[in-house]
Amino acid sequence: MKPELLRRLVPSLVGNVVVPLVVYLLLKPVVGSEVVALAISAAIPLLVTVGGFAVRRRVDPIGVVAVAGFVVMLIVLALTGGSELVLKLQEAVFTGPVGLVLLGSALIGKPVLLLVHRFTGREAAPEQRKGITVMTGLVGGLLTVHAGVLLVLAIWLPTTTFVAVGRPVGWAVIAVGLLAVLGYRNRLRAA
Repeated sequence: MKPELLRRLVPSLVGNVVVPLVVYLLLKPVVGSEVVALAISAAIPLLVTVGGFAVRRRVDPIGVVAVAGFVVMLIVLALTGGSELVLKLQEAVFTGPVGLVLLGSALIGKPVLLLVHRFTGREAAPEQRKGITVMTGLVGGLLTVHAGVLLVLAIWLPTTTFVAVGRPVGWAVIAVGLLAVLGYRNRLRAA
């Protein structure tokens, strides 16, 4: 890994993963509510991302995902009346539906990534369409598996354990999936 990338990645991981975990663990006994402790700790990535953008004028991709998850979580939390499970699944609430949409679009032959390709002003050649459809399915499958793994962990694990292991396990799933997606993309380029 390049040192420059590592210098940007480590602070992002600390601000978006480590600090929220520590805050949750410290707040839980003080506030006496897992929901309140989770909500406060989940807001930290929002503050880190907005603060980082205000200072450096650079968007942190890890922070953007965390913020999107936080916003979706707040909406779903309001609709469910404060369910602790919703707080545990803030990322899965985002990745699950997006993954299912991508998978569905690939299955019906209208891949969302093809629409994104067109939106960027590039037209896909007919021979590229199959590759884009498969890529849409792979990304959709990756996001769906990520949400499913987090759902299983959230149901089976106590909140404290889930907070400690949920994101690392989720990111491991994403990493393995990205390796598969990149491997497929490299095969397409070689062909």
